[in-house]
Amino acid sequence: MKARIKVDLDRKIGIIDPKIYGQFMSRRPGVTDGGIYDPSNPLSNEHGFRRDVFEAIKRLKPTIIRWPGGCTGTSYHWLDGVGPKENRPRKIDLHFGWPANYGFGTDEFIEYCRLLKAEPLLVCNMGTGTLEEAAEWLEYCNLEEGTFYSNLRVKYGHLEPFKVKYWQLGNELSGLHEIGYMPPKLYAYIAREWAKTLKRVDPSIYIITSDGKCSGAPLHWYSKVLPKLAPFIDYIAIHDYWPPYPRSSSESEQVNFYYQFSGPHETERLIIRLGGLIEEITNLQFQSINKNIKIAITEWNAHGIRTYKPMKFHPKNYPDGEIPPEFCLRDALTVATFLNILQRQCNLVKIATVAQTVNVLGLLKVCPGKILKETIYWPFVMQVEHSGNISVDTWVRCDTFTIPEKGLELPFLDVSATLNEEDKKLYISVVNRHKDQDIETNIQILEGRISSEGNVHVLQHEDPLAMNTYDEPENVKPETLNTSGFSESFDWTFPAHSYTIMELNLIT
Repeated sequence: MKARIKVDLDRKIGIIDPKIYGQFMSRRPGVTDGGIYDPSNPLSNEHGFRRDVFEAIKRLKPTIIRWPGGCTGTSYHWLDGVGPKENRPRKIDLHFGWPANYGFGTDEFIEYCRLLKAEPLLVCNMGTGTLEEAAEWLEYCNLEEGTFYSNLRVKYGHLEPFKVKYWQLGNELSGLHEIGYMPPKLYAYIAREWAKTLKRVDPSIYIITSDGKCSGAPLHWYSKVLPKLAPFIDYIAIHDYWPPYPRSSSESEQVNFYYQFSGPHETERLIIRLGGLIEEITNLQFQSINKNIKIAITEWNAHGIRTYKPMKFHPKNYPDGEIPPEFCLRDALTVATFLNILQRQCNLVKIATVAQTVNVLGLLKVCPGKILKETIYWPFVMQVEHSGNISVDTWVRCDTFTIPEKGLELPFLDVSATLNEEDKKLYISVVNRHKDQDIETNIQILEGRISSEGNVHVLQHEDPLAMNTYDEPENVKPETLNTSGFSESFDWTFPAHSYTIMELNLIT
């Protein structure tokens, strides 16, 4: 099998917002509570943060972190999570029905973000919460000393405002599963009042909507919400997850190996169509306000082999303390595909937070005495360490595969290219999704000269379903090859079921 890739350095798509490399950490047991934050654990520091977990997350270089939910945020009351920890209550999480701790609250979350040099993204409780409560939370976080709630922040030891820029109005209020479900017209009416009120408290903040995909008819939902909200919001949210097999089938059935790869491309199609809807509504109806609404993918991920049901996850289900891994190499290739898509769609998507960092569909499995880096951890590391900030156009010709269940035909190679003009680097990110075959590829670089020396970073394994385990934690891990022989036209063979980033040096 042979393929061709052309990279045109003159055809710049746009600037990649670093906030596409964000993380989502909910307040669920085993995520922040008992995962990231575990004061009684000997591996934790004086703040109660697990040192080993922090170092693993630090390598992901998260640029923005979303908290406290998720579905669990629909019953989160922020005042329960500030002040002396001995006074903080233990309450029932009304979405999941189990007791929830408040030891990791707003102040701890902000501190964690600061340690990671990441922007905080707070999700307002539009389930059991009120607009007044959200406005008071914003006052606590962002206002200078001199009001009741800003003074409360100072009383608890934080003189300087937190200056939280990003606020999301609910989680998945388009879905019937969510506490506070609203049909689109009702959400538009209520969210408009929330948005305009919060911006009166702090006009500098950015407002993100709830997800609309959980409605089952996302474009219909967005088309009803946008006309009412466009003057008041800055981002519109999408959530999406991609199972390895059709939801109507069982895990024991023989299904299309390639099925999962359709998920990211369906999300890309929704991104493009939503981008067109945003442009149509803002240009036709709101020309005078010059709105520039962008897309935030505030939850996304592959679903692994499903050793547990994500909505049922709780550490108490694992009395031996060992949370089993769930992701294989194919899942990592699915994640890498979507990271490529985020680069290609950089003009539309400006925020993305993968769900989640720890344990629940987590990039990391965190147990009381150890952690495990899942296969899906590594595509993030590869991209944040080996990508430029400018997306450039690529052309690909290769064989294709079909997803009959979706009516899709997709290329075996998924490609994104990025440029770092300051460091004179070109990065070509290639996912070979073929289950069995290496793909010989001719690569042409247009409108640029390439040094013969470069690096190639490869994530591969002989088994496309290989996993990392506690016995073999580095079974699937990238390697770096120092290579020569590059030029403006060269040949390269991409191994079967692999992810490759080529790091090429430009000659000026």
